Amino acid sequence: MGFSYRKRVRTGKNSWLNISKRGVSTTFRSGPFSINSRGRTSVRLGKGMSYRGGCVTVLIVPIAATILLLR
Repeated sequence: MGFSYRKRVRTGKNSWLNISKRGVSTTFRSGPFSINSRGRTSVRLGKGMSYRGGCVTVLIVPIAATILLLR
């Protein structure tokens, strides 16, 4: 395991600029869902719990489940 570096700068109410050893990306959050410019997605499930995936399509199932539970 080597050295790592991460810096997160808020650029708006729901957006961030992420700076790391691998490069620069942006993140946008809407409610419990977030997606970054590299295609990473995550869903906050509650206190201290989240689900993180590597593809935008990973959000389809949690979004559908949330919509069905809210109705």
